[in-house]
Amino acid sequence: MDAAQILDRLAERPGLPVEALRAAGADRTSVVPIFLDAIEQYLEPSGRPIPPDALFLVFHLLGEWREKLAYRPLARLLRCPPDQVDAVFGGDITETTHRVMAAVFDGDADPLHQIILDADADEFIRSRMCEALAMATFDNELLRVDAARFLRACYSDIKPHAEYFVWNGWQSAIALLGLGELKPLVEQAFARGSISRSWLSFEHFEQQLELSIEDPTAVPYCSRGEFSLFGDTVEELANWYCFSPKTQRDAERRLALLSRLVPPRPAINPFGKVGRNEACPCGSGRKFKKCCLLNEFDPTALRAG
Repeated sequence: MDAAQILDRLAERPGLPVEALRAAGADRTSVVPIFLDAIEQYLEPSGRPIPPDALFLVFHLLGEWREKLAYRPLARLLRCPPDQVDAVFGGDITETTHRVMAAVFDGDADPLHQIILDADADEFIRSRMCEALAMATFDNELLRVDAARFLRACYSDIKPHAEYFVWNGWQSAIALLGLGELKPLVEQAFARGSISRSWLSFEHFEQQLELSIEDPTAVPYCSRGEFSLFGDTVEELANWYCFSPKTQRDAERRLALLSRLVPPRPAINPFGKVGRNEACPCGSGRKFKKCCLLNEFDPTALRAG
């Protein structure tokens, strides 16, 4: 199949379109420009609509391939309004976005900075991009001193200062990088209510920080893959519930149950016994054929009088 056909096949559900994913990997030279154009089309208000399901898989394939040219378009995608982001990623926003962005990182942290500081961006995306920044740093793609400088400024620059999930990613990035010099700022962020104690305690932050200071590889590489670069798309996503055969079976089971609980009722025409020349039941004083019967077929009749 050619690149355009692959893009169409990526939108097919249920299940994971393994054949299309493997075909894409076998023809990256032709596929990457098509994929990048698909992202641009999604970002343009008047662009050709791309099925969000296909875009979800495109996002992950580009991460698997470490495609640096995708870094900036994907960063723009993640800055879309939350409803657009949700259409593509759904509840999986927090699962892989940071791992993909760290995988395509091209050495310039500014696109990540813009997402983190964008008060209109999705708060969970902003949180994960803090961790993507940390991942790029401990993979030596970004200087530690530059990451520390940015995270220090974030204490004042991230908005809102009130409880918001982006602050969870901020403290996580500081802990991952073992930035002990920023510990007082994290403590102040807890004190002012930016970080909810329902997420974690300051003591838990301290434990993670100390672990990173003692062994910089301990947290990122002993986290069950949470902070590893995104890998093979088929292997990574095959066991996700949304792509499993169980998803389709469960959906069919729910529909069958719903049909038993709420049996379909025949449609009833409330005007079935009203003659065309009788007075209209709505009380307008007109004949039925000149009033509601007419309006049933011509919705402009009421406005026309």
